[in-house]
Amino acid sequence: MSRPEAGHVPATFARALNALRAQSSPSSIALACSGGLDSMVLLHLASNWCRAHGVKLFAFHVHHGLSPHADAWLAHVEAGAAALGVASDHRRVQVDKHGSGTEAAARKLRYRALGEMCRAHGATLLLTAHHLDDQAETVLLQLLRGSGPAGLSGMDAANSAPELLGNPALVMARPLLPLARAELEAYAGEHALAWVEDESNQDPRYARNALRHQVMPALADAFPGFQQRFARSAAHAQSAQRLLDELAEQDLAASLVDDAVDVARLRAMSLDRVY
Repeated sequence: MSRPEAGHVPATFARALNALRAQSSPSSIALACSGGLDSMVLLHLASNWCRAHGVKLFAFHVHHGLSPHADAWLAHVEAGAAALGVASDHRRVQVDKHGSGTEAAARKLRYRALGEMCRAHGATLLLTAHHLDDQAETVLLQLLRGSGPAGLSGMDAANSAPELLGNPALVMARPLLPLARAELEAYAGEHALAWVEDESNQDPRYARNALRHQVMPALADAFPGFQQRFARSAAHAQSAQRLLDELAEQDLAASLVDDAVDVARLRAMSLDRVY
């Protein structure tokens, strides 16, 4: 197997940021930084791009208090950001360690904290470090849950999430989504980037970890490049979901009479369109 190359990583990132800038012209950008490989690569790429384009950059970290290493992770992010001349901030959240949905609870608190920091610092664009392998995992998880087009759409390259972030003015973007983790590892090695390892990523009790360490390697052996094909399927599902949403809006408009839904008009439609 050929060794992954890192040369096109900055170009891929720049294309994504240039497109986002053309759409919204953010005066300041924030990124979520856990201190792991993906987010440290994101920090390095974003600092270079923002410096070249005169855009203010912030690195935000959320301290969950779930690991004995959490303080060290915060210190790592702060030091890494400072070394690149990037302003940083953090929030501490309290996660119920005894609940059945610790991972989901931590995620909800994390994104709400990120939204609060973006509002406090005037950032209207939030970058996360999700990559191609994350997209493949998401699609596979949703498939195992029996999801329809919305779930199988995976993650968008960019979207607003006012309920999750608690910030309706904020756009969340994933500029690393076309890139495989192996490419990010190659980039980190090329630039001598240091990162932390979250021990919870090895816990097989979490469904995503079970997929990552058991199922994904088997798929990669049997079907090399499956991640790109999963991502392509997600793009098809996104297109299908947009069409379904558009059709639903048209059907709703056609069913309204004096701002009330005419049940008879609904019954005239096929069951698939009604439900």
